[in-house]
Amino acid sequence: MPNMLADGVSWFDDWFAVCEVAPGVHAIGEPRFHQINWNYLITGTTQALLFDTGPGVRDISVVVRGLTPLPVTAMPSHMHFDHTGNLDRFEDIAIADLPLLRAFEKNGMLQEPGNLYLGHYEGMKWTPVRVSKWWKPGHRIELGGRSLEIIATPGHSPDHVALWDEEHGILLAADLLYLGALYAQVPGANLADYARSCEALLPKLRDGARIFGAHGQPDAAGRHTAPELAKTDAEAVLTVLNRLKKSGEMPSRAEVNERMYLLIGPHAYEAWQKGRKSI
Repeated sequence: MPNMLADGVSWFDDWFAVCEVAPGVHAIGEPRFHQINWNYLITGTTQALLFDTGPGVRDISVVVRGLTPLPVTAMPSHMHFDHTGNLDRFEDIAIADLPLLRAFEKNGMLQEPGNLYLGHYEGMKWTPVRVSKWWKPGHRIELGGRSLEIIATPGHSPDHVALWDEEHGILLAADLLYLGALYAQVPGANLADYARSCEALLPKLRDGARIFGAHGQPDAAGRHTAPELAKTDAEAVLTVLNRLKKSGEMPSRAEVNERMYLLIGPHAYEAWQKGRKSI
């Protein structure tokens, strides 16, 4: 197998790569998938949580069972196809309790969530799933010796949430912050929401806090590892968003720093445009 992985990362099989980014936190990567997804398994003493389940090209539940014997709850950060692909392989499923997601529940089953899914772009099909838990933003997930706070972080998608582990200073930011192209050109993207989400997160992110995103980029040697960012990266995104808002510029691409840039669709500017018209 080609040496595609950085030090500390190992192949679980010919598709999934695994690394322990912190005690009790495993990153499960899919470096052969074109979006280079990274999903996160967080374990406590009594429970485990899988944050994002990948695109479903391969069965991530096999990896999870290989990493922990604990009961596992699967929770997607948002409904895009590359974060919900294996949900039906888990018996215990948690979904962010948001009105726009509740609207897709029928007879206890979560149906395809409309334009929040986007699977049709890549020939993916939604499988209805039974939701075990509806967790509101602000809810603390207790895993036994480990607590995770659900934070609403719309911007990339209106249903997006992140997880904050205050004790260990770890933010699982999913598609809000990661390496490479930050997608604000997809349906539902909103730069006003993006900025508010970053503003809400920054006071929580003490110096030294670690941020892990849901998509990675290979290093200069072509090797993959879990995408890790810092508070300064979140600050850089907010700085660019505030500059765009103030200037009135509407570029389709905005450089953030040497590690990230924003891809922006015209619709993502609409909230700001409406605000200017109302002044």
